[in-house]
Amino acid sequence: MKNFIKTLLIAIAVTGLYSCVKAPHGYLSGQIRYRDNPMQIQRGITVQSKPVDNDGSSEPITYEVLDIRNATTHKHADSVYMNQERYTYISAFNADIDTTVELLNKRRKLISAPCFEFNQYTGGFTFFGTTANVPLGKYEFDVKASNENSSKTYTNVANFTLFDGDPTEVDAGGGSWFKDGTTDVSGDIGEPKVTIKRLSTTGTIAILKIVDENGVAFNPKNNEYIKRGDRSSFETFAKFHPVVATDTSLSINFEIIPFPFQQAAQGYTIYYRIPGKFVKVDPGFTPTPDRGYSVNPRFTFRIFQEGTYLITVKLQHATRDVISQ
Repeated sequence: MKNFIKTLLIAIAVTGLYSCVKAPHGYLSGQIRYRDNPMQIQRGITVQSKPVDNDGSSEPITYEVLDIRNATTHKHADSVYMNQERYTYISAFNADIDTTVELLNKRRKLISAPCFEFNQYTGGFTFFGTTANVPLGKYEFDVKASNENSSKTYTNVANFTLFDGDPTEVDAGGGSWFKDGTTDVSGDIGEPKVTIKRLSTTGTIAILKIVDENGVAFNPKNNEYIKRGDRSSFETFAKFHPVVATDTSLSINFEIIPFPFQQAAQGYTIYYRIPGKFVKVDPGFTPTPDRGYSVNPRFTFRIFQEGTYLITVKLQHATRDVISQ
């Protein structure tokens, strides 16, 4: 019995010794994998996958994507490889300096290429906004890995799914009244209701409309809403083209996505003030029923895909009512 136990202990020790031995130089594992498999890729926006987990393989390693197929039919995914026009940046872009389309175009160029790029050093994918034109569904792919010692092919190493998600997001906002001419006499009228409607999948246009509780639009050409000191406004994020005002809205060609592209001092939040001569607050919200109260909406949104969008900001407990001059 003692000899059996001694033999068993020796076997365990030997096993432990070999399990701690480092992989030989030039080792290439047969078990490389993608940690984010299956990858979830929202169509129409730029998404980067995680790099390959090489399972202790000896570096440096280079990777090559051999084929991408429809996971249902197992046929080559022509639509994924189809060349499409998109911009790529050829040098560093600074939104504070490159403030015109002419300057922006010195930083980018229009190319015709597939909707993805594959990084040969990490095995990671970058999917671009042109995935918007690729059919929804699940795709599988094969990868080849090589180091100084050998090469291996990994068939169906992972897959990704193209899905449609919301191309926009709305974040927290707020609404308040202020006694005209003061900064400390104020109250709350509730957060405005922000809705975003995609009018078209082409272009890069954002149309902002601020309306009262009945849906009546305020007139920006008549200065019915104005900037609030040094706080961000719609104009703050107009980097490449001027804002165009009509009787009912402001619009901008935002040129690049996402929009807003860059945070301001207050993040992505937009602030406006509607002077008391243009708006009437519902009874019971202000200390007195007179018209000496401004309404101050703030709202936050972002757009992540190209297109034409109508952003409607609907105030609560406030009605457009212009006092004649």
